[in-house]
Amino acid sequence: MALLSYDPLEYYPGRGTLEGLGTGFIPEGYSYAAFRVNFASYNAEENILDRRTKRGLSDEELSALSKSISDNISLKDLYDVDFKLLAFAHHRGILCLYSNTVELSGNVTNTDPGFRKNGFFGYPVNHYNPVPEDSKPMDDTNAAKITAELVNAFMHRANEILRNHEVNKKRIQEGKLPANYLLIRDGGGIPKKFPQFKDKFGLSLGVYAQLPAEHAITDLIGGTFHVSKGLDLQIDKDFLEGAEKKLVEDSSDVVFIHLKGPDEPGHDGLPLKKVEAIEIIDKYFISNLIKDINEDDIVIVTSDHSTPCELGIHSTDDVPLMIYSKKLGSDSKEKFCEKEAATGTLDIKKAIDILPYIKEKLL
Repeated sequence: MALLSYDPLEYYPGRGTLEGLGTGFIPEGYSYAAFRVNFASYNAEENILDRRTKRGLSDEELSALSKSISDNISLKDLYDVDFKLLAFAHHRGILCLYSNTVELSGNVTNTDPGFRKNGFFGYPVNHYNPVPEDSKPMDDTNAAKITAELVNAFMHRANEILRNHEVNKKRIQEGKLPANYLLIRDGGGIPKKFPQFKDKFGLSLGVYAQLPAEHAITDLIGGTFHVSKGLDLQIDKDFLEGAEKKLVEDSSDVVFIHLKGPDEPGHDGLPLKKVEAIEIIDKYFISNLIKDINEDDIVIVTSDHSTPCELGIHSTDDVPLMIYSKKLGSDSKEKFCEKEAATGTLDIKKAIDILPYIKEKLL
């Protein structure tokens, strides 16, 4: 959102809302509360072993687990509220509670101790007590109280199904961590109206990405969204070469692509794998892009956040930014890294300022 010039402090409605909108989960005309979900690993001592049970968790396993939850849980004994659950991409999921008779609110705390909530923003916790928490209302409204009660009921009922599921019994037999606990976080609110990208810049926008939240942001600001491949395929030679071709052939004035390959090794604490992912992107994507762009094209390379391997979570460290244009002179920097960028000449400090700088200086 920030990279496309929209200030999250003003426009961010919460990740759960964006995920719900991006999957079409939020039904029109209903009151709703949408959340992110992690399939996690839990032990008999009531401790979380892994907040993101992704190692070896296949699409088939995720589908079977989420289907069992959807088929065997109802919240109607508590309130006239329905739900939708979707699992995808290793360990991720989206939960949407909705009703046309009961007022709901995403303004409730997380059950995931690894993320703290402040307003609609979620903040990773580096050192946390690995015990799931009950959701609590974050305001005095009846909607928040009811939603927190429903989140807790859903979590406990889902976890009972997950503990006894054949998928997890088999995983345990094979020496793998089970996906036997559902952590719920990042409830959101109703998004405000976004200024359209075309109105702000006089330019059309094409977005290539894979996450539902990115789809929602693109729709909210009036761009064209293209689904790229799943996370585990983003450092694949054929995918990267094909994605580069699509970008240079796209008729949109501004083309945005999110390559997530280096992020996962950062979460897993695997620095050599992170380096490998960056090298593969450089070899099969960036090198081809350099050859194929026109002389009037502007290329921006940056990150949406850092994920240091030593932390295993997103951090607030500054990220490098590079802008290429024939209208810009070069500085003395020869490497694209944090250390070199820290003394570069490009005077941009915030992501929201990148595109306004391009509009003012280079168009």
